[in-house]
Amino acid sequence: MEDNFALLNLPDEILHMTVMGGMARVLLLRTTGMTRKAAQIHQPSDTATAALGRLMTATAMLGCMMKGEDNSVTVTVAGNGPAGKITCVANGTKIKIAPQNPQIELPLKKDGHLDVGGYIGNEGRLTVIKDLGLKEPYVGQCQLVSGELGEDFANYYLVSEQKPSVVALGALVNNGLCLSSGGALIQPLPGCPDDVLDQLEVRAMFFTSISREVAEEPLEDLAKAWFEGMDLQILEKEPVSYQCDCSREKMEKALIALGRQDLQQLIDEDEGAELTCHFCRTSHQFTK
Repeated sequence: MEDNFALLNLPDEILHMTVMGGMARVLLLRTTGMTRKAAQIHQPSDTATAALGRLMTATAMLGCMMKGEDNSVTVTVAGNGPAGKITCVANGTKIKIAPQNPQIELPLKKDGHLDVGGYIGNEGRLTVIKDLGLKEPYVGQCQLVSGELGEDFANYYLVSEQKPSVVALGALVNNGLCLSSGGALIQPLPGCPDDVLDQLEVRAMFFTSISREVAEEPLEDLAKAWFEGMDLQILEKEPVSYQCDCSREKMEKALIALGRQDLQQLIDEDEGAELTCHFCRTSHQFTK
């Protein structure tokens, strides 16, 4: 029993790899811990927890590929489901998320799985904003395909970045507890031949139970089994975590940005202000 418990608490991390002599990039992630932390902060339903886990995993994939120290990526999902708007930010491998309607629950689908697609909605927009430290950020957008998020991010990579990709995202949630969360990304690099693409597509079948797989095995062992015979090269492993970088100073700047008239109104009507961070729910009090 103790061994099983330990397996469910393997560390959150990202494994960077290449296959076939560098012809394709592979990322493998375990994100159970940060999904649990998001659940502690936002108190979401099981369906919302699964959606948050998947979105944080996909955002971590984008964030870990941006190597600039001050680079960040903000992902917004706004569908026609009851979730409303969900915003996720990655500063490197530090992730935070802000859901609009986290308490809403939906009935299970006919196959017994959580209805993440119904929660997000299959119509709407996925927006990715990359701050590369330049004057203008990069903005990529695409329409939602299913709301299940794996297909939606694959569509984003194809439409906005012209990178055909295999994206697998999963979160195993039961009775308010995230048992496991994780994902995988495979991207062929320029010059990758068709026969390698065919082999990669076959390997994608391993990812159908990605959340359960990453709970039970070290990521390196999974990768070696899944990409056997494909010249797997493990390049780097790095931790990933839920971290909010809000502070009283940042809140103060947000207040100042309101302008003198609105600040005076807060002083006159409320005799001060209370600001709450959407990402970590920390509140800061400001007296008049």
